[in-house]
Amino acid sequence: MLLAGLGSAQAQPAAPPLVVMPDATLPIDLDAEYSELDRRNNRLVFRQLQVRQGPLSISADEASASPADFVASRWTFTGNVVIRNAEAEVRAAKAELDFRDNLLRKAVLRGSPATFRQPRTGQRLPTDGRADVLEYDPVAGSLRLLGNARLTDGPNEVNGERIDYDLRREVVSAGGGTGGPVRVRIAPPPPGKGKGTASPAPSPAPAPAPAPAPEPTP
Repeated sequence: MLLAGLGSAQAQPAAPPLVVMPDATLPIDLDAEYSELDRRNNRLVFRQLQVRQGPLSISADEASASPADFVASRWTFTGNVVIRNAEAEVRAAKAELDFRDNLLRKAVLRGSPATFRQPRTGQRLPTDGRADVLEYDPVAGSLRLLGNARLTDGPNEVNGERIDYDLRREVVSAGGGTGGPVRVRIAPPPPGKGKGTASPAPSPAPAPAPAPAPEPTP
C-alpha cells in the first residue's frame, strides 16, 4: 500500500525536504566527558558524547567502537540515543551505527518504543512515528519502522508491522511481503474546508418601499 503523504486526502501542500544528504568531505567532530581506550583490542569507549558532521548529530550516554574510526566501523550507542539530521529526529534506548568512508551509512535503533519526529512546513502538525525497531538510512533519506509500527501527522495515521517512510518526499509505504496487515485512518477535513462544501444562500433583497398615495383632486 502506498500513501503519498499521510494528509494527501486533504490536498495539503507538499513540504520541502527537511533532511540533508550527508557529505563525506565534512569533518566528524566528537566531544565526550570521558573516554577510555583499550589498545589491545583497539576499542574506544565514550561517555556523555556527541558526534557531529554538518547538519547530522548523534548523542548518547555511552558509545563504543572497534575499530575506533569512521572509515569502516560499527559503533554501539546506549542510553538516551538521539540522532538529528536537520529537522528530523529519532530517539531510542540503543543504536548500532555503521560508518564507512567517513559517512554514517545505516543506523538500527531499538526502544520501547524507538521514536521519530519530522516537523512540517506552515501550520501543519509534525509527522511522528514509533516502533520497536527503526532502520535509518541517511544516504537514501529513508526510515523503516518495524514491529508495532505507527506513523501519524495528528488526525491521520498508519499502523502496521512494517512501514517505510521517505523523509525527503514524505511518502509512506506500508504492507506487502511479510509486513502484515495495515490499518489507515484519514480524518475528514474540518467543516467548511472540504471540497464541494455548499456556499450559504444569499440573503433576499429587501422589498421596495410602497409608492406614496396620490393627493385628492380639489
